[in-house]
Amino acid sequence: MPERGTIAMVSAVIIRASLPAPLERLRRRSVADANQGVPAHMTLLYPFVEATALDSSIRRQLASIARAHMPIDYRLAGPAAWPDTIYIAVDPAEPFQALQADLAGAFAAYPIYGREAGFAFVPHVTIAEGRFIENPRVIRSPAWDSLPAAGRADAIEVIAEDPDGRWRLQWRMRLGPGAPR
Repeated sequence: MPERGTIAMVSAVIIRASLPAPLERLRRRSVADANQGVPAHMTLLYPFVEATALDSSIRRQLASIARAHMPIDYRLAGPAAWPDTIYIAVDPAEPFQALQADLAGAFAAYPIYGREAGFAFVPHVTIAEGRFIENPRVIRSPAWDSLPAAGRADAIEVIAEDPDGRWRLQWRMRLGPGAPR
């Protein structure tokens, strides 16, 4: 727990996504934390362990879960929306849901998005959020014409916020049984 008067620097467990260049430019203009170092990604656990509390036992647990899941070939299918978010739907969802469920089981104290049990995890890549979703140029952007696009998830990553509010890669753990321990 941070000392009184300090700001907790959180972390997240993600799968990095490679977006077609036009969509990455749109995301950088329409997602606030994209300019603080948060890459295009699928969130698996957030908020996660406070950045200063990330230790070797957490890393071992994450690596063990990563080794139990094979790399995932997926498709960035197309635009979808929630009331406060425009995102890219990811297909197939099932392998990501299985990975996220294993992570959630191992780290039950850190439910995704702080939600209670029963929240349905939907793998997605956020392209716009907050006030940006009301901009008609976001959803009508020709950047969406670059979909569908193929991707491959071959690792989970832990990113963490630093004291300056920037997000940085802490650990990268390859998926699959041949991954290093």
